[in-house]
Amino acid sequence: MTAARPLVGFYGDDFTGSSENLAQFHRSGLRTRLYLKVPPIAELREAAGQLDVIGFAGTARAMNCEQMAVEIQPAFDALKALGCRILQYKICSTFDSAPETGNFGFAAEMITRGGRDFDTAVLAATPDFGRYTAFGNHYARFGKDVLRLDRHPGMSSHPRTPMREADLRLHLDTLCALPFANICLPEIGSPGTLTARIATLFSEGKGIVFDGVTNDDVAAVVRALWERSAIHPLFVIAAQGFAQHLGRTLAGMRAENELETVRTTIPPVDNLLVLSGSCAIQTGRQIDAALAAGWAGIALDPAGLCDERTASDAVDAIEPKVLENLEAGRPTIVYTARGNVVDREAFEDIPPQHIGRVYAALMGAVRRQTAIPRVVFAGGDSSSYSIRHSGADALTIKVFDEVQQGHLCELISEDPHLNGVEVLLKGGQVGEEDYFLRVRNGTDR
Repeated sequence: MTAARPLVGFYGDDFTGSSENLAQFHRSGLRTRLYLKVPPIAELREAAGQLDVIGFAGTARAMNCEQMAVEIQPAFDALKALGCRILQYKICSTFDSAPETGNFGFAAEMITRGGRDFDTAVLAATPDFGRYTAFGNHYARFGKDVLRLDRHPGMSSHPRTPMREADLRLHLDTLCALPFANICLPEIGSPGTLTARIATLFSEGKGIVFDGVTNDDVAAVVRALWERSAIHPLFVIAAQGFAQHLGRTLAGMRAENELETVRTTIPPVDNLLVLSGSCAIQTGRQIDAALAAGWAGIALDPAGLCDERTASDAVDAIEPKVLENLEAGRPTIVYTARGNVVDREAFEDIPPQHIGRVYAALMGAVRRQTAIPRVVFAGGDSSSYSIRHSGADALTIKVFDEVQQGHLCELISEDPHLNGVEVLLKGGQVGEEDYFLRVRNGTDR
């Protein structure tokens, strides 16, 4: 029987991660939509009647706590009004957060009212992305290695949210006053033990950090949390691995004709525009691979983006070069960094919203003057602001890429130049070195 309301609502603390989370629900055939701003509640209720999952894409990952309170409260108020059984605060699977920047511990305290209104769970493990939690410590793949977060070259030296501690309980202690315990791998392997431990810890008023090294681990945790949510509302600080396995659980409750058809092949396009605000090492390698294949590259110095005027000046300077390359049939990348140490250090004092404002204006200008069908945004923080400044209302998943998580989205907008444009939102560390080439050439080859 079709549900009268979404079973799950989530807020994503950046737009890139939000689209990935939506895609993980979509891959199981669930009916989903990601809003880029909170619509009137009447409009939301009407849409919710046809959806299983509603998400809001936000920018809290780059905000201080005062800004976060203004940002996230309306989204969760709307999701609570819809009666969602589970609320997810979608985080990056590398768990990066700091007391004064993107503090999701603060968000948990605020939305759960200090743990009184919701049980609080934490699940960062996403094995398909090379993210693992074992005995409370979190790990991430880097090349062929799997490294603890505090020893990961990219995460330990992140310019805004450096991860100095791999034990998620200790890291959460720096973010909020909520107490957290760990349910570890041996307990997850025993269904009876897992269920009993969840009940005991939640009854004691503790949040729970869950381990997860394999998909079986994550699936077991998600099933147990779904069962628990029938007893008490659940607030989950979780990466996309949670959505992946909860999506499968919820799809199993649907008749086949109630599920969406899932496309997994990205079609090729004649041309492509990439707008990269990422300082990640992996994105730098992806840019290098595309430039080596003959693509055009245009560097944008973020240090000069101080306000709306300088952002407008940057657009005026870059736009003719972008159009010249695209009109010549040459895929083009505008980038603020190439992943090297000097570039990464320069990012420490650059507000990502300034980069986002430039890239939103560039996309709009290019779409008004060309028929380019597809745009890639790289970088979690800057991509968030790029899409927010674009003026689009929402997006849906068009293609789920099973290989590199390059999910093809489609914008929904009242602006005819934006409505229907295909976008991909890529996290800094996501994808192999040929990522941009695959997005342009298609994935059926």
